[in-house]
Amino acid sequence: MKSHILCSIRYSIVLLMLCAGSLTAADSTGEKLLVRSYFEPIFKGLSEQLSTYESQYKQDPVAYRDFIDQYIRAHWHAGSTASALIGRDNFRVLDATQRQGLVAAVDATLERYAFEGLEYYGGQHFKLVDVAISASGKMGWLQVLMESPIIPDLNLDILIKRTAQGVWKAVDVRFKGITYVAVKKHQFRKILHKKGSQALIDTLTVKNNDFFATLCSAADKKGDQPC
Repeated sequence: MKSHILCSIRYSIVLLMLCAGSLTAADSTGEKLLVRSYFEPIFKGLSEQLSTYESQYKQDPVAYRDFIDQYIRAHWHAGSTASALIGRDNFRVLDATQRQGLVAAVDATLERYAFEGLEYYGGQHFKLVDVAISASGKMGWLQVLMESPIIPDLNLDILIKRTAQGVWKAVDVRFKGITYVAVKKHQFRKILHKKGSQALIDTLTVKNNDFFATLCSAADKKGDQPC
């Protein structure tokens, strides 16, 4: 039971992977309202789709991939996450091909986490509680309440950034003061420094390809993403 609860929490964090300080009165009210109006329908739709189509998603990886594309990938900035994982300076020195390869591998890895965790979905609903915007107006946090029928309610924080196009995207998630990037960056940087960027990309790609090959074979799905 304890293992199931921990996996359920991990799955919820992965889904919300959609650094700033705490929520303050100094945040721009207008910008906060704008961000809230953008993200609230996303969380509502995510919760409704999961609760309605859970059985279908567990049997049809193509349908679940479509869900991920609409409710998670479209609102996540994988490039910023990849940069944070290996460090901004390390990311900047990569050539265009290496950057593209790493971002694609990180994006596929996050998708794999979502697929791995679907088994532990337990009816969680996600509600946007508050929004914080940095003084620069470029970064912020979404405070999200995860309501679950099997475990106590939990608060999660999602780091967001404003892109050059003015669109807010998620880049990291924090649970009990610890972010996803903080947990994974040491592993990523160790491979990068010892073996190079291509070795890091290859390591992630092999894990992702092996996982999806097994998943799609079991579901008898081939030819469509992620199969």
